Amino acid sequence: MSRVRVTINQAEYRRLTQSPAGPVVRQAERIGRRTVNGAKRNVRVDDGHLRSTISHTVAVLPGRVLMRAGSPLDYGLYLHEGTGIYGPKHRVIRPVQAKALRFEVKEAVGKVSAKGRRPVVFALYVRGVKGDKWLVRAFKDACPYPVRER
Repeated sequence: MSRVRVTINQAEYRRLTQSPAGPVVRQAERIGRRTVNGAKRNVRVDDGHLRSTISHTVAVLPGRVLMRAGSPLDYGLYLHEGTGIYGPKHRVIRPVQAKALRFEVKEAVGKVSAKGRRPVVFALYVRGVKGDKWLVRAFKDACPYPVRER
C-alpha cells in the first residue's frame, strides 16, 4: 500500500482564510454588503429609521469567518418574525396598562386636521403584523452558496 504525505503551508492558509486582504474575508464582506443592500430594499418601513440602521460586520475568529447583518432596533425583529397571532405567541395584542391601544394613522381615509396632525385610532386589540423574513430573503439573494434556515 502506498502512502501520501500532504504538508499544508500554515502561513499561506492563514493568509487565505484569516487575513483581511484574503479571499475568504473579502467574500464575506461582499456577501455582507449585498445582504445589507437587499435588506434595505426589502424591509417595510414608514420613516426609514430602521432602514438607516441596517448594517453588517465581519469577524475573523479561530477557525472561521463570521458575517453578521441586521439592525439594533427591536422593531426590526418584530417586522421580521411577526407579532400577535402571526408571532410566536399566536395571540392578539391587548393593552396592558390602558383601556385601549392608540395609533396615529399615516394614511387615513378623510382629511388631516388643520394643525397637520395625523388621525388617531383606538382599538381594544389588534391581530398584529405578519413577518416577512426581509433579512433572510436578502441573505439568500446575496449568498452564492446554499442557505439553510433553522
